[in-house]
Amino acid sequence: MSERLDVRQIAKGRWRGILLGLGLDERTLSGKHTACPLCGGKDRFRFDDKDGRGTYFCSGCRPGDGVHLAMGITGLSFREAAQRIEQLAGVVHPVTRTPERSDDDKLDALRRVFRESKPIERGDEAHRYLAGRGLALYDLPESIRLHPGMQYRDDETSGMFPAMVSLVTGPDGKARSLHRTYLKDARKAPVAAPKKLMQGLPLAGAAIRLTPVSEVLGIAEGIETALAASELFEVPTWSCISTAGIESFEPPEGVREIVIFADHDANFAGQKAAYAAAHRLKIRGFEVKACIPPSVGDWLDELNRRKRKIQNGI
Repeated sequence: MSERLDVRQIAKGRWRGILLGLGLDERTLSGKHTACPLCGGKDRFRFDDKDGRGTYFCSGCRPGDGVHLAMGITGLSFREAAQRIEQLAGVVHPVTRTPERSDDDKLDALRRVFRESKPIERGDEAHRYLAGRGLALYDLPESIRLHPGMQYRDDETSGMFPAMVSLVTGPDGKARSLHRTYLKDARKAPVAAPKKLMQGLPLAGAAIRLTPVSEVLGIAEGIETALAASELFEVPTWSCISTAGIESFEPPEGVREIVIFADHDANFAGQKAAYAAAHRLKIRGFEVKACIPPSVGDWLDELNRRKRKIQNGI
């Protein structure tokens, strides 16, 4: 049996056409400085395609190659993005081609899943999952819901799981995607990627809004981390999903001060994203604070550390 080619080998020298097929426009791929499709910054992005690898540079977010760019503009996981890249490059697995869906089709799918879900109730699968992570769960917003059963599929696993679904909203207040956390027995499902984003619109600037807009607003990476920060500091906090989301976050109208509840990563990824976002927002006139836990981990880890100390009488 022949060895399957690496997706970067397949796409080498073909990135321009692939990225156009994924929805980027000609201006973004012109090789001139232009707005970044990932973080939304003006005149900071340049597509240079070194050695045919689809490379780019942005002064606001880190440089990367065609695979990183494809994942960033689509919100797909590596495996999902690789499948689309292979299709657009003409090397198809499986043989049948899946036509690219329009934005309207993607939004229709998001609405359908959101309608099929219901608000989280005390004692249901999602509530028990969040409580099991150590969260107090006073009032959960309508933006986080429980779907009774969603299809999960990767190269090794296929099945139906209940899922916590969370609405990802752009700075304009409109839906961009849905974040799914697949669950089993009130824990993350035992699959390769229990957290996934549905295909939707570009995610630059977007967040999962866990509270109404307020003058003072916190942001964090994960949903659970954002809920933990709210519990610890009584600051309404939204989830930006990832470090890229932190770096690209765009505050909606009405926000004056932003508190970035960063992850404390051993490789400094969380800190880097927080300080990059803090710098960008500060020079735009926002009051900004960056808060980092004292130990490696995120603010959910810190919340649970503090609760354990109280329980142990320390």
